[in-house]
Amino acid sequence: MYTLKQLELFIDLAQSEKIIETARRFGLSQSAVSMAIKELERLLKEPLYERIGKRLVLNSRGALLMREVKPHVDALKRIYTQMSSDSLQGELRLAASVTIAEYLMPTLISEYMNVNEEVSVSLASANTHDVNEMVRSGEVDLGFIEGVCDEDGFVCETLMRDELVVVTSDRRLRDEGPWFIDQLADRKWILREKGSGTRSVFLSAIAPVDRELNVWMELEQTESIKNFLLCRSECISALPRICVRRELEEGRLYEVSIRAHEFERDFIMISRTKQFDSRLLAHFREYLLNSIGVK
Repeated sequence: MYTLKQLELFIDLAQSEKIIETARRFGLSQSAVSMAIKELERLLKEPLYERIGKRLVLNSRGALLMREVKPHVDALKRIYTQMSSDSLQGELRLAASVTIAEYLMPTLISEYMNVNEEVSVSLASANTHDVNEMVRSGEVDLGFIEGVCDEDGFVCETLMRDELVVVTSDRRLRDEGPWFIDQLADRKWILREKGSGTRSVFLSAIAPVDRELNVWMELEQTESIKNFLLCRSECISALPRICVRRELEEGRLYEVSIRAHEFERDFIMISRTKQFDSRLLAHFREYLLNSIGVK
């Protein structure tokens, strides 16, 4: 099989038509260039050039090879230039649990891409269980989950701490509190779907009352839960504070004070234990830790 170097010499010689010029550009002797071309002709089983005076001119076979290989060689050279460049280039493949994907990552990714314009980012939104599986399978480079990282084969780094708050659009629940959680168990609770980090953290924190909770509805999107709460004052939920900050400030939702419970959890970045970090991935990881790791 012929090599990329042979093809590069072949293309340059076809353009210069003089071995001495090709040899000078590649820093080779004329005999080394001649040997490389002869070996290429041997592999292809026929000559590629005709000698016309002091010039080497492509014959029909050589012209065909030139037409077929030059675009590919040019593309490979562009790829090499990009990969060896000092600038950060490439694609970041990320997956995040719904809360992080909707309320934390957009600003962080946007700020990063403003500075690194040749970087593209794909961000999948899924529940914690599915994010774990996407990282494990190599479908994504980094995952972002809520709660606890207890998966084998993962590197887990805490980015920041958030808390869940019990919220409703019924102002009386705020004003008449604080409440014990069992006093609210028969309310119409709307929770995230099974596999959600938000749901898991909340139910674990209120155990064993979680078995008595009247789970009236399960939804996959936090925004859907908020819309139900705004429409139906009899409903109640536990949502990340980061997701309901605006509604609480505007007085459209109310935080219900709960006795003897705190619903704190971590936002965690996960990757595979034996994963190789490209320069781009290492840079993005450091950016995240510096940006929000101190919050």
